[in-house]
Amino acid sequence: MRYVNRRPMFAVFIMVACSSRTPTPAIAPRYGTANPPIVGVSPVAKAQLSQSVRAAVPDQEPAEFERRDLSRPLQIIEPASRCSPADWVPQKLEALLVRGNGAKRSSTGQSGAIDEPLGATCVDSPDSGSYPEQFSAVADGVRIRVLRETEAGRSGRGWSGVQCELELSLADGSGSPVVLGPKQVPPFNTVRAVLRSGSAVWLNIGFNGYRREFPLGGNRVVAVDLCDGHIAWQSKGGVSNGGLLLLGDYLITAYGFTSEPRFVFVLDAHSGNVVQTLPIVENVCPSKAWAPNWQPGESCDVPGQRVGAAMNPRIEEGIFIVDTNTGSSTFSFKY
Repeated sequence: MRYVNRRPMFAVFIMVACSSRTPTPAIAPRYGTANPPIVGVSPVAKAQLSQSVRAAVPDQEPAEFERRDLSRPLQIIEPASRCSPADWVPQKLEALLVRGNGAKRSSTGQSGAIDEPLGATCVDSPDSGSYPEQFSAVADGVRIRVLRETEAGRSGRGWSGVQCELELSLADGSGSPVVLGPKQVPPFNTVRAVLRSGSAVWLNIGFNGYRREFPLGGNRVVAVDLCDGHIAWQSKGGVSNGGLLLLGDYLITAYGFTSEPRFVFVLDAHSGNVVQTLPIVENVCPSKAWAPNWQPGESCDVPGQRVGAAMNPRIEEGIFIVDTNTGSSTFSFKY
């Protein structure tokens, strides 16, 4: 009887033991012991998990943890802007402009008109103290900074001035800067116009005067890439002093001054190669945009050299136009 009576007790004990062997998930306390119990895993995995738990849950009370000052807003670090180098491979381009009737363009292109962002900085003047100077400026997304001024004596008209070294960079901080030195910026020359497309930038580096008064030259186009930071090309002098127009692969500019021959220059924007050189002859009088020397009743200035400015190359109603002091000269497109 005593043996029989003990069997039910043994059975109950076995059932309890089996029940206690049922695995339960291990829940690491948020803050607790350095080695919380780990149940139901192999010895190797248990050791690895134990190490990770010790690293994630240090032996510290909640009050000892470093807490962020919630009164200060989070600082969001924006990723640096990116850029792509421009295509400077020379193109095989056909003549673009013709006189008289021809095709019209629906696109107006992209203009970089005369702006002179640096003011009177870097030029000659009869009284340098009376003209405003600007040693840093942003034009068309391009930051221009004067790195150095060197006394350059007097120009051919007897005015004193300097020669500047300039640094160009993209205003958004991307890319690499470019420095324009004496080979790009002659004495008494400044940035007169800026035109940017992506990382490609074209500048009119020039002066305001007769060419004979500036024997070291100027009034040229300089093209730079502000992504990889190099000078792509520069034109000869006497090509540009009146603004820039980008039309696809073509860069159109104009040059003229009083009693000097004036021309429209059509360039390959990629290489600076001259595609066309066209004389400017007024056939619209007065200009709709700019004609400071025109008087009522005057006819057009044929052959167009009495007052020689050539300004603001642009496309209006499908026709290419450049202004003079008294009127305008118009061109059609070959296609």
